[in-house]
Amino acid sequence: MENIPHVDELLCDLNATASPLLIAAVGAGGKTSTLFWLAELFQQAGRRVLLTTTTHMFVPHTLPVTLCRDPQTLPATFWQQPIQACFSAWLPASGKVRGFTPAQLDALMASGLVDVVLVEADGAHGFALKAPDEHEPCIPHSCCCVVAITGAGMLGKPIGPATVHRWPLFSRITGATAHDALMWPMLHRLVQHPQGAFKGAPTGCRRIWLLNQLSQNENLQPGNLIMRKDVDVIWAGSVQSRPAITRRRVRK
Repeated sequence: MENIPHVDELLCDLNATASPLLIAAVGAGGKTSTLFWLAELFQQAGRRVLLTTTTHMFVPHTLPVTLCRDPQTLPATFWQQPIQACFSAWLPASGKVRGFTPAQLDALMASGLVDVVLVEADGAHGFALKAPDEHEPCIPHSCCCVVAITGAGMLGKPIGPATVHRWPLFSRITGATAHDALMWPMLHRLVQHPQGAFKGAPTGCRRIWLLNQLSQNENLQPGNLIMRKDVDVIWAGSVQSRPAITRRRVRK
């Protein structure tokens, strides 16, 4: 397990040599913050970044935002901008924007217009933990990398319907019962289960498990970060801090 990985290592984990590159963020506990951090990472590496969603998300006020029915109808000059967000509609009742269908994003990837597309592909209603429902997540087939996020700041704290989105599904997958303290084996089961954290990840794409909301001085034992055969990389840290990732484990 490495400490404070270099940005080049993180970009390698993300399959950044792929062009175009579509990365989907799923799970709970900081998807939007993770995408903002990834956008910063890719922009600093000289890549052109588009942020969007296949569900609903709050408007990213720190980025230029464009609304359109189909991103492929946008003029060529749009795609030369270093970083921006694009959605299909504004939803005033919720204060959110609606994104595009996976099929629209797959067509955009095939068009050759884009460089890096970052997609929020799951909803969690602000919870730090979740299990996906039958219709979730909503990942385009052209996805090159899935980042499955869990709010690891909940470790050791009681969990239940008030703190976990889709609690009945989470309980069934992890074996947790209401008021149990969140323990590492529960998270391992969530990641390992076919209906768990990586549900719907396309065959062949990179799989990164991000343990978010962990402070740098948190006591993380190597045995906690158990590599599963279907996980390529584990990241641990807090994406709103710098450095965002403080520990990294790669499947050999």
